[in-house]
Formats: sequence, C-alpha cells, structure tokens
Amino acid sequence: LANGIASMAPKGTKKAEDWESLNTDADARLPAAHSVIFLINAAALAAAPAYIFSAIFDLSPEDNVPVYGGVAAVTVAVVFLALQARAQGVRTKLLKSRGVELESTSQLKLKDAGDERVKAKLKEADKQRSLINAEALAVSLAHTNSLFLFVVVLMSFWIMRASSAPVNMAVSSVASSVAAYLIR
Repeated sequence: LANGIASMAPKGTKKAEDWESLNTDADARLPAAHSVIFLINAAALAAAPAYIFSAIFDLSPEDNVPVYGGVAAVTVAVVFLALQARAQGVRTKLLKSRGVELESTSQLKLKDAGDERVKAKLKEADKQRSLINAEALAVSLAHTNSLFLFVVVLMSFWIMRASSAPVNMAVSSVASSVAAYLIR
C-alpha cells in the first residue's frame, strides 16, 4: 500500500519522502484498550459455562481441574480472537461507509497543514475515527456475547444433554467459542 501511494507523489520531492515513510500499519489496528476489554470479556464469558456446569450439572471444579482449565483456556483464546476479528470488520465497514480518512493519511496532511480550517477538519476526522472505534467495540461485544451464550445454552441443555458432564462442558464451550468466531 505504501509503495502504491508513494508512486503517486513526484520522485525526489519532500512529499515523496513523506509518502514513502507513511506508517499504514496503524490504520488496521484497534486501540490497545480494546484488547484489554476483549480479554476481560473473554474471561468472563469462559466463566459462564463453568458456573452453569458447577451449579446445575454438579461438575465439581476440584475434581475436574484439567477440564475446567483446558476448556477455559481454549474458550478465552477463541473468544478473544472472535472479538478482535469482529471489531476490525465492523471498524473497516464503518470507515468505508462514512468516508472517514485513515489515520496515516490524516497525520501526513496534518504535517503539511498550515491552515486552521484544515487542522479543524482533520481534528473532526479524528473524532469520527474515535467514535467508529467505540461503535465497533460495542457491536463486537454485544454480538459475540449474545451468540456465545445462546450457543452454550443450546448445546448444554439440548444437543449434548445425554453426554457426561465433562464432555458436555468441553464440547459446548469450545463449540460455542468456535461458532462465535466463525459466524460474523
């Protein structure tokens, strides 16, 4: 992408050097705070099936530490990936549909901006990107949480009800996290 953009600017000029040094990696990344929120949320979601199986199915956590630990680790990892993938997809769609400039392009224009109107316009684009990031976070959390919990309940109480409690917990938790990752 940077090479394609660099070819648009005349060679040997200051603008060409700016375009070539443009960091477009920041455009694809979500804010770091999102990752922390996603990790906390994934851990809380992994605790839901653990609570269901310890309270309703009498699956003792003390006797089944490997089951609880393994299932929780896999569930947290896959739900975390599902949250990130969904948030990035929603963010990309919102950026395109609203026509908001990418962060790298905005930063480059800000370097060259001497006009206060240009700076105000770029500040407004930054606000819109921030709002889009917050919307992507909210949609990702709501969609992933509801889908995961729905599939856990469906798998635990209807589909896997005849199996033993440890197998039921493992299959329903992992299948729910995989469904949350695959269904976008």
